[in-house]
Amino acid sequence: MSVTPKEKEVLQLLAEGMSSKQIATKLTISFHTVESHRKSLRQKFEARNVAEMITKAYQKMTIQIA
Repeated sequence: MSVTPKEKEVLQLLAEGMSSKQIATKLTISFHTVESHRKSLRQKFEARNVAEMITKAYQKMTIQIA
């Protein structure tokens, strides 16, 4: 699975508790673009929601580091 650098940024900010609107403002991208990244990430991690997506991403990163 390949996660783009921008998707990684969005994932990190979601993990920090930011909303899509806040992320869009911080990264100076549109709300729609943030939502597209979120959808793509949910599909890549086969997650039903953001909490599950963050959990799966953390688990995957931990396995890759070990």
